[in-house]
Amino acid sequence: MSHQTFDLEWTQAMMDLVELMKIEFPQNIETWPTIVHPQKRRFARKALEACIGRILEVKGWMVLLHDNKEYFNYDDILLDMRLPPDKLDITPPHFLTDDNKEMYKSREAFLTNAHEEAEAARAKAKAEKEAEAKAAADFQARKHKREVVAPPPPLTEDECIVLVQAEERGRQARQKLKELMKQKKMQEEELEKQRSGQKPHTKDTAVFYLQKITLGFLGRLQTEASVVDELTLIHMNNFIPPDPNDPRLKLIETLKRRKELQLINQMEETDAMVETKEKIKEMEGQEMREIMQERINIWLNANRDPDFNAYPAFPKPNQGGSKEIIDPPPEMWRPADEKKKGGDDKGKKKKPKKGIRMPEAHAEDEEQVPMCPNYFGRLIKKSIEAFIETWHDKDDYQNHQQKFIPEVLKSTLRPLVFEEVRIQVDVGSRELLLQLKKKIAADAKEAYKIALKAAKKEGKDKEFKAKAKKDKIAKMKAKKEAAAKEPAPPPAKAAKKKPKRKKDPTEKESVESLTKELVTEGIMPVCPKRSFDEYICQDYLRGVEPDPIKDWLIDNSMAHAKRLTIEYAVLPMASELVHENAPYVRTLLLHGGRKTGKTLLAHAACTAAGATFFNLSAKIIDGKYQGPKPIARMLQIVFKLAKIMSPSMIYIEDVDQVFVTDKKKIKAYGLIDKPNRIKKALMKEIKALFPGERVFFLGTTSNPQDLQGKKGPSKATANFCKFFTKRIYTPYPDYGARMLLWRGLLERHGAILTHHFNISTLAYLSPDYSIGDIEDICKKILDVRRLRKIARVHLKVEEVVDHLYEYNPIEPNLHTIARHFGKPPQPVPIDPDADKKKKGKPDAKDAKKKKK
Repeated sequence: MSHQTFDLEWTQAMMDLVELMKIEFPQNIETWPTIVHPQKRRFARKALEACIGRILEVKGWMVLLHDNKEYFNYDDILLDMRLPPDKLDITPPHFLTDDNKEMYKSREAFLTNAHEEAEAARAKAKAEKEAEAKAAADFQARKHKREVVAPPPPLTEDECIVLVQAEERGRQARQKLKELMKQKKMQEEELEKQRSGQKPHTKDTAVFYLQKITLGFLGRLQTEASVVDELTLIHMNNFIPPDPNDPRLKLIETLKRRKELQLINQMEETDAMVETKEKIKEMEGQEMREIMQERINIWLNANRDPDFNAYPAFPKPNQGGSKEIIDPPPEMWRPADEKKKGGDDKGKKKKPKKGIRMPEAHAEDEEQVPMCPNYFGRLIKKSIEAFIETWHDKDDYQNHQQKFIPEVLKSTLRPLVFEEVRIQVDVGSRELLLQLKKKIAADAKEAYKIALKAAKKEGKDKEFKAKAKKDKIAKMKAKKEAAAKEPAPPPAKAAKKKPKRKKDPTEKESVESLTKELVTEGIMPVCPKRSFDEYICQDYLRGVEPDPIKDWLIDNSMAHAKRLTIEYAVLPMASELVHENAPYVRTLLLHGGRKTGKTLLAHAACTAAGATFFNLSAKIIDGKYQGPKPIARMLQIVFKLAKIMSPSMIYIEDVDQVFVTDKKKIKAYGLIDKPNRIKKALMKEIKALFPGERVFFLGTTSNPQDLQGKKGPSKATANFCKFFTKRIYTPYPDYGARMLLWRGLLERHGAILTHHFNISTLAYLSPDYSIGDIEDICKKILDVRRLRKIARVHLKVEEVVDHLYEYNPIEPNLHTIARHFGKPPQPVPIDPDADKKKKGKPDAKDAKKKKK
C-alpha cells in the first residue's frame, strides 16, 4: 500500500469529520481539506484523540437518556444506511502500544527477570527446607537406632548388556508371533472360501475389480471438485485453503517496512529539531525580540498614570508574564449592569392590587432533556483547522520516502522559540521597569526638595507641605473613583479542591524495590498477550421493534460485551486529555456464567491499552500480608505504582468474594485468610482515584448468587452494585455465535474443515454450552495424535458429538441469576380484570365461617 493510499484514507476521514462538524458548527467551517500528509502522525493523533473523547461523551449522554441502559438497538439505523452489523465494531487504537514499544519491552523484561529471580529464590528455599527435613529424619533414625536402607549399587556394563539383549530377543519373538498369526488368519480365510464354493480370482476378474474401485474413487473426487467449484463460483465456499500468494500477506510485509521507515524518519526529524531550532533563533530571534519589546513599551506608555507619572505593575510569571500583552485575547461582551442584584427589595413579593387578577406564569417543563457535553467538539474543530492550514494544497506526492518537510518543522518549532525569547524579554523588561521606577521616584524626590527650598526662601514652607499633602489625597481619591467606575470582571470559575495528600509510608523506598516486592508476591505478573480477535463474536440484526417489556428478557450479544469493554476499558486510556475530560468510569464489572470469556476480555483490554497489570485476586494474596496494617500498606504500594506506571489496570478475579459477609460461604472457599479483608482499604483507594491518572479497576465474577441472601438480593448485593460504575454481562453464545465459534476454534486448533463438515449440527446440539466448554472440547479432540493424520483423515462431526456429551451444560437457575444480576425488577403487566376477580372470590374468613 503506497503513501498516496494513506493520503486518500486520511483525507476521507477528515472530510467525514467536516461533515459532522457542519451539523454542530455550520457557520464556522468554509474550506474543505483535500490532501493529507501521513508522516506527521501528531496531527492525526490529535484528531483521533478528539474523536475518541467525543465518542465517549456521546455514549455517556445516550446512556443517561436511556435510563442507564448500556445496550441499544441500531437495527433501523443500519437498515436505513444499508450497512452490515460489523460496522458497529470498534477497533482499539494501535498507537497505545506502537508508540511506546521500547518502554513496554523494557518493562516486560524487568518483570520477567524479577519473576525468574523470585522463582530461583523460592527453589533455593524449598531445597534448603528439603535438606533440613532430610537431615532431621536421619537424626531421628539414628536417635531411635533404626537402620537406614541404602539404595542399591548401580549396574555394571555387562549387566546392562544382558538386560538389553533379553529385551531385544523378546521384542523380536513378539514380532514373529504377530506375522505367524497374520499368515494363519489368511490361510483360514482361504479355506472358508474354498468350502463355500468361491472360485479364486483370475487375472481378468482381479483387473475388473481393481478398475471398478479405481473408477469409483476417481468419480467421487471429480464430483467433490465440481461441488467445490460451484460453491466457489457463487461465493459460498467457506473452506478454501489459504492461498500462498494471498495479497494480504504482502500487505503485512509492506506494513512492517512502513513501520521501520516511519521510525527512521522520526529519528531524523528528532535529530533535525535541535539544528532547526538554533537556526530559527539566529535568523528570527532578534526580530521577535524587537517586536515583543515594542509591544511591551506601547503597553507601558498606554497604561502610565499621567497624574502620578507611574508605570503599571508588570505581570508575574505565574500570571503568564507578557503573554496577554503581546497577544491580547479578544474582548468578551458583557451586558450592562443596569440594576444591582440583591437590593433592598430582595426577598419581598409585590402584592397585587385589589380587584385585579395577575396572570399566572407558566411553569417550566421539569422533564428537560439534558444537554450533551461538548468539550471535545472544539478540539475536533481545531484539528480540522490545523489540517487545513498546514496540509491544504500541499503537493507531497513526490516525497516517496516520506521525509520531514523543513517548512512544517519550522512552523512547529517557531512557537517554542517565540516562548523562550518572550521569557528572556520578560526578565529584561522587569529589570528595566524597576530601574525606571527608581529613577522616577528619585526625580520626584529631587523636584520636591527644590520646590521646598524655594518655598522656604519665601517663607511659605508650611503652606507648600499642606498643599502637597492635599494634592496627594485628591489624586488617590480620583484613582479609587476611576477604579470603581470600571466594569467588574466576570466571576472566575471555582477551582477544584485538591485532595489532601496522604502520608506515604513507602516514601523512602525506591520504585524498583517496591516493584520487586509485588513481583515476588505474584501481585504484579506479566499480563498474557491476548487479543480481542480471540473473542469470536458477531453482531446480529433482531429485526423487531423495541419493546420495553420483552427487551428486558433478551440478553445482549457477545459483540455488545466486547464493544462495551473496549469503550470503557481501552478508549479512555488513549491519553491524559481523554481520561481527564471524558465521562469518568472508575470501576468496571464483567459478570456472567462460568467460562464465558471474562478473563479473556480483561487480558485483551490490558494488552490493547498497553497497561501495567496488577492482580489482587483472593487466591493470589491468600496467606500474604496478614493483618490490617500490612494489607493497607500493600494496597497503597499497588495504587502508588499504578499511578507512576500508568496506564494501569488493577484486576480481581471472583471479585464477589471481597463483598461476601456470610461466614459459611467464606469457609467454603477454602482459603487461609478471609477474602473480604481488603474491602475497606480497597474502597478507600478506589475513591482516591481522579480523572487523568489513567488507573482502571476491573473485576470479574461467575457466582453473583453468593451475594444474595435467602430471600433474594441483600445489602451486600446493593453495596457490590454501587461499587462498580459500569456492569457488563458476558452472555452464553446464541446459535449464530456458536456457528462462528465452532468453525473458528476448530481451525485455530489445527483442524482442516471441508464442505462435508456440518457445523450447523454442532451449533444445534450445543445450546447450553459456554465458550470455554467449546474450546475444551476442541482441545481434547485435536490432540497431538489426531493432528498428525488431520491432513489424510479430515475431521468428522461424529468425533465432536462423541465428546460433546462428556461436558455438563448450564444450570438454568444459575443462568437466570447471572443474566439478571443488577437489573431492575421485571415489569409486571397490569391485568384490567384483577379487581373483578377479587370481588368474585370470597375472603378466607368468610369461607371458614361457612364451613362451620
